Amino acid sequence: MFMEKYSGVWVLVLLLLALPAGAWAQGSQWQMVHGEVLQVLPEEHKLAIACGGQEVLLAVEEDCRVFRQDQPVALASLRPVAAGAYQDVLCWINTKGLVSLILVNYYVQEEDGLLVAYDIFGNRK
Repeated sequence: MFMEKYSGVWVLVLLLLALPAGAWAQGSQWQMVHGEVLQVLPEEHKLAIACGGQEVLLAVEEDCRVFRQDQPVALASLRPVAAGAYQDVLCWINTKGLVSLILVNYYVQEEDGLLVAYDIFGNRK
């Protein structure tokens, strides 16, 4: 149960360790951005996210890899679940300023008769 519940966290930790190490070896500066997906523009390879109280438009590589719970998914699947219900993402931006890898999460659990949303880190929203 513990490993199943936190398997995504372990993958995230491994990616956090692996991606920056490769970037530092090449002398480049990768960037990681966390936010909520406001809009997906798959034809334009762009993603609008809320990050730090601002809306940010990110350009996405054509071969960007997108994962939800360790499974590959399409970029279009990142759209908002419903009005006001947004999916959390961690985006890795390469040295060209394009998103190369996205981890997406949407987790809601019933607690005391109410639905409670959690972010990609397991924190209550």
